[in-house]
Amino acid sequence: MDRSPLRKLQEVQFALVELQLYLDLNPDDQRAVKQYKELTEQLTEAKRQYEKERGPLRQYGNSSSPDRWVWHKTPWPWEIEY
Repeated sequence: MDRSPLRKLQEVQFALVELQLYLDLNPDDQRAVKQYKELTEQLTEAKRQYEKERGPLRQYGNSSSPDRWVWHKTPWPWEIEY
C-alpha cells in the first residue's frame, strides 16, 4: 500500500509515542531502544522529505522549508483524504 507522506509521518509519530511509553516502564530493553532510534531517524527523514515536497510542517521559524509562506496553498486537516 502506497501511503501519503502525511500518513507516513503520523504512523511513525504514533509508533514513537508508543515506544516512549513502553520504554518508560522497560528502560533496559535494548531491542526497543534500537527500534526507537531507527524510528527517530525515519521521522527526521520523513519530515525533511515532506517539507521539501509539500511545504512546512511547523511555524514560528522552526521549519527547514525554504518556502515558509505557503500555508494558504496547503489543505486544512479536514480536507486531507487518506
